[in-house]
Amino acid sequence: MTEWEAVSSLESNVNAVARELRMLTGDDVIAPDPDDMTDEYFDDVRVRVRAFLILCSSELEEFVETQCLEYLARWAQDDDKAMQHHCIHALTIHFRRNIGNLLEGQGYFVDFYASPAQVKKMKPSGGKLKRIDSGEVPILNRKTLIGRVSNWYRDEVVGASHGISDKDLYRLLEPLGFSNGLVREECASLVAALRTLAAGRGEAAHRSTTAGKYPYESLPSPLFQQMSVGDAWDRWNAVKGSLSELRDLLDRSPVMAVD
Repeated sequence: MTEWEAVSSLESNVNAVARELRMLTGDDVIAPDPDDMTDEYFDDVRVRVRAFLILCSSELEEFVETQCLEYLARWAQDDDKAMQHHCIHALTIHFRRNIGNLLEGQGYFVDFYASPAQVKKMKPSGGKLKRIDSGEVPILNRKTLIGRVSNWYRDEVVGASHGISDKDLYRLLEPLGFSNGLVREECASLVAALRTLAAGRGEAAHRSTTAGKYPYESLPSPLFQQMSVGDAWDRWNAVKGSLSELRDLLDRSPVMAVD
């Protein structure tokens, strides 16, 4: 799936959610906010707006994580050694503790330039061929290193990501070699839009629908803090309109991406 197809699919999924919540009409037109923003209006749309912010953020989170994993898959191919070199460098720095555990705890021998055929013939210690239970020689060469860091990134970075704020974007991109400063500079609109959407999503996810009612004693949000249908939709549209910045960042040369 191309990046454009992925964005189109994301938009289609979010529109489907909005239709289910009666925020979009059958013609995919946003339900207009009333001229008079009363408590009665917010009581009517509060649950639907909260649901939209949470579900929209979930769709967006999966989309961004998938783009990062596809970027990882591209550099893992053998046809671009320069791209591999810079991404391996970034990921090995990020996972230096994991690599240290391999070398110290499991007795791996390092030779990043050994081919798979050479690995089978190498004698890592004591003049004897050292094998583990599976029969694999514990050599950490370029191929096995790529496999290790790719799995660690999927499990420990993407698997541990549970949000879609600007900070979550930094956590996904930094191990791939994109510094926080670079992301802020090249994705300025996206970073700002994610921060705004995440603030709404956090409010929606962590405030009880029954706030202000028994057994909760907290007061409901003041009128000016509550979000209308139009406000929630504008937050999503701001993110959608700036996703091209992420595409351009991931398409650029990794030589330029690493500080």
